[in-house]
Amino acid sequence: MKISKTWLVIIIIIIIIAGYYFGKGFFKSPTEGFVTESVQKGEVLQEISETGNVRATENISLGFKSVGRVSHLYVAVGDQVRKGDVLAQLDASQVSAQLQSAKSELDYTISQYNSGLASAKDNLQSAYKESLNVLNDSYTKIYNAYKVVTDLQNTYFYSANQEGIKVTESRNEIQKYMENAKDNLDKAQADVNSAGDKAISETLADLDSIYNNLKVIREQCDIGIYYYSVSSTYKTSIDTQKTSINTAITNLTSVQTGISSYKIALQKAENSTAEQVQANINALQSQLGDTNLVSPMDAVITQVNIKRGEVVSSSSPAINLLSSAPFQIKVAIYEQDIVNVKVGNSVKISLVPFPKQTFEGKVLSIDPAETIIDNVVYYEVTIEFPNQPNGIKSGMTADITIETNKAENVLRIPKNTVVQINGTESVQVIRSGKVEDITITTGLEGNEYVEVLSGLQEGDQIITSK
Repeated sequence: MKISKTWLVIIIIIIIIAGYYFGKGFFKSPTEGFVTESVQKGEVLQEISETGNVRATENISLGFKSVGRVSHLYVAVGDQVRKGDVLAQLDASQVSAQLQSAKSELDYTISQYNSGLASAKDNLQSAYKESLNVLNDSYTKIYNAYKVVTDLQNTYFYSANQEGIKVTESRNEIQKYMENAKDNLDKAQADVNSAGDKAISETLADLDSIYNNLKVIREQCDIGIYYYSVSSTYKTSIDTQKTSINTAITNLTSVQTGISSYKIALQKAENSTAEQVQANINALQSQLGDTNLVSPMDAVITQVNIKRGEVVSSSSPAINLLSSAPFQIKVAIYEQDIVNVKVGNSVKISLVPFPKQTFEGKVLSIDPAETIIDNVVYYEVTIEFPNQPNGIKSGMTADITIETNKAENVLRIPKNTVVQINGTESVQVIRSGKVEDITITTGLEGNEYVEVLSGLQEGDQIITSK
C-alpha cells in the first residue's frame, strides 16, 4: 500500500504529539503540581475583628467586692484620678489578722512537712538496706539447696531413667535460678535504690520456682527403687531445704511489703504539702485586695456615695467617675469570640473619617449581660483609647481588631494546610520525593497560622495547595 507524503507527515506528527504527552505522564514526578511552603518559626496571632461605634463617655459606678466599714476615703467630687489609684479602703484589720495567722500556720505546716518527709525517706532507706541482708540470706539458702540436690543427684539419680532425668532437670533449673538470684544480689548491692525492687521481685519468683523443683525431686525419692535406696537422711535434708526456701520467701515478701508501705508513706508525705494553707493565704490576700476600691482608668470623680466609718455592702455603688477621655468605642462581640476577650487586651482602631490613622486602645470592660441581635447572642465591649483625634464625634464608625492571644518564635504553618479526620490533625509533607500524611499536634490557632507542637520540624516542606 502506498502512502502519500502528506499523510506520512501527518502520521509522524501524531506519533510525536502522542509520544510527548504519554512520556510526560509516564515520567511525571509524584510531587509535581503541588505548591509547597517551608515550615518556619514565627508569630501566631489570634485576633478578633469587628465594627463598632464611637460613644460619649458614660459615668462608671464602682463598688466594693466585700462588706465592711470604710476606714479611708481619699477622693472628693471633682478630683482627677489616674488608673490604678486607690479611691477608698475598708477596714482590713480582721482580714490582716487572719492572714498573719494563716502565714504562721503555713510556717508550722512546712516544718511538719519537712520533718515527716525526712522520716519517711529514712524509713524507706532503712527498709532497702534491710532488703540487702534478706536478699543475701535468700541466696545462701538457694545455694545450700543446690548443693544438697547436686549431692543427691550424683549419689542416687545418675541413671538415665525417668526419675533420674526429672531430678537432673530440676537440679539444672535450680542452678539457673541460683545464678539469676546472684546476679540480682550483685546489682542490688551496687545500688539498692534503683535495683532493689527488681531484685526482690525476681528473687521471689526464683525462690518459688526452686521450691517447686525441690518438691519434684522429693517426690522422685519415693518412687520405685528410690523409695528404698535413697536414705532417710537425704530425704530429710530435701525437706529441710524446702522449709528453708519457704522461710526465705516469707522473709523476702515481708521486706517487699514493708518497702511498699514506706513508699506509700513517702508519697503521702510528699503530697501533704502546705497547698491547702497556701490556698487559704491566697484567698485572704485576695480579700485584702478587695478592701481597696481602685480606679480602672484615668477619670474625674463625679459622685461619692460613702462616708468614713460607714458600713457598706457589696451591692451598693460607692463612687462614680467619668473617663478623662471624652469618647469610648462600643462594639458587640459574637458569643463564640467573647470567651477569648479579656479586659486589658490591646486593640487597633481605625476610624472611617480618619482613614490614614490607626489608634491604639485597650479593652476597658465587658458587659456580663447579653445583647440579642437578630436572634444571635452578642456581648457589648467597651474600648478606651487615649490619643483621640481632633474632630472625633459620637456615632462615628470604628473598625477594631482585638489582639486576644499571641505566641512568638514558635513553629507555625498556614491554617488551611491542616486537615482534621476523626479528631486527628494531619498535614501533607513532601519527604524523600514522596507525599506523606503526617499526624501533628497543634497549639494556638491564629487568624492565618497555627502553632505546631509536635509532628513537624523546621524546614519540612508542607503542601499548601495543588
